[in-house]
Amino acid sequence: MFSNVLTRATVILLALTVPGPSLAFAEAFRIIHAFDNASGAAVPYSSIIRKDGWLYGTTTFTNYGSSKNYPPELRVDGGAVFKLRPDGTGFQVIKQFATSESASGYAPFQGLTVAGDALVGTLMSGGANSRGTLYSVGMDGSSFRVLHDFGGTGDGTHAYAAPVVVGSVLYGTTGFGGANPGGGEYPSLGAGVLYSYNLTTSSYRVERNFSSAGSTSFGALTQVGDWLYGMVADHRNPAEHGQVFRYRPSDQAYEVIHEFTGGHGGGYPYDSLVFDGGHYLYGTTLGYYPFLPLSPSEIAAIQDEGVIFRIDLAMALSDPLQYQVLHDFSLATGDGAKPNSSMLVAPDGFLYGIAHGSESFGGTFNGVRYGTEFGTLYRLHPDGSDFSVLHTFDSVEAGLTPMRGLVWENGTIYGTTAEGGTSITLGGGLTSRGSGTVWSYEVYSVPEPSTLLILAGGGIMAWRFRPRRSERTC
Repeated sequence: MFSNVLTRATVILLALTVPGPSLAFAEAFRIIHAFDNASGAAVPYSSIIRKDGWLYGTTTFTNYGSSKNYPPELRVDGGAVFKLRPDGTGFQVIKQFATSESASGYAPFQGLTVAGDALVGTLMSGGANSRGTLYSVGMDGSSFRVLHDFGGTGDGTHAYAAPVVVGSVLYGTTGFGGANPGGGEYPSLGAGVLYSYNLTTSSYRVERNFSSAGSTSFGALTQVGDWLYGMVADHRNPAEHGQVFRYRPSDQAYEVIHEFTGGHGGGYPYDSLVFDGGHYLYGTTLGYYPFLPLSPSEIAAIQDEGVIFRIDLAMALSDPLQYQVLHDFSLATGDGAKPNSSMLVAPDGFLYGIAHGSESFGGTFNGVRYGTEFGTLYRLHPDGSDFSVLHTFDSVEAGLTPMRGLVWENGTIYGTTAEGGTSITLGGGLTSRGSGTVWSYEVYSVPEPSTLLILAGGGIMAWRFRPRRSERTC
């Protein structure tokens, strides 16, 4: 039939390019929400998650509530759980924490996880033992309850990240409070632990006590098959650079699969590993982070601005080639520095991540500027090639100091910054650098400019769609 139409009718072939949404730089990146303290939430240190058309995240405590000279709307000192739509509408604080109500805990640091119809997270401080809590809360902020009060030596204290759900059991880590001595700056607090919490029986137990080298876990665990993978490090200890480990709950098997060497080999991981669904784990290391007023020459001598790496799970654990550095960050302007987030393995075939700036938090320390960047959004191929910076965070209005992992939704990446957005007058002649933002970056729109083929005389029309992949670098 089709061939007959072609032979009997005059065929007119028209190729029309139908433009889609513009990909101009100004439209690629935008702030979808700026925190201003008035809502009861400020300073989002954590990554965000998506569920049922909403983005969820947490903010940590601020220091603005410590002085009576600050107006009441700035006294947001315990952190919060918030949600908003991907277009920035519908922002709500669904749960607020306060130091004045410390029995429930306060100061969420990193992340949430979904367990059934509830959100689960951890609070670093407060609770019955003043050492933090494990909690759950409904998607609308209702039904808040403390699942466990971390209790001290041997029980774990000060959990930084949300647990992961495996069946009906939560598995997570704490920064301190285990049975073994700790390392780094706070040895008296003890090393961290790997714990479990059974949602059915409401029972908590310590699965594993960490020990040096590396004893503090800042990121969540990652499940691959029967194993849980994670990382530990002592960021204040220049002699111990951290480890990658795995744990099998079924028989409590524990193995260290990589020890970081520092410098160009990577050291001091700060977030979580990400599995690509094949046989690679991807991650980043923050690099040595002393929190000391180092001079630019001292920073340059350290040569440790962090790396992106991958681990090949298909290779023997004893094979050193299983670990590969994909990108080594430097102090060079435009490269970014201090990657503090997990990687995003995106559907477009790229890896995406953020780096929060140079040697000191936000690029400065005590008013001294180290480096020229306040954070970058970057991408690269899974083999480490074609690394490029897509966006540089460089002003209060556009957000400063991007934090933690990224979320992908319909060709757009979502993330947070800990500073920037809206500057706040603190009193006494002081002005803040902003209380943080939620931002989006459009990688491509669906559909992209498409080719319309018209076969005149045959009555046949066909659309040919191609996924949009922006190759722009900024």
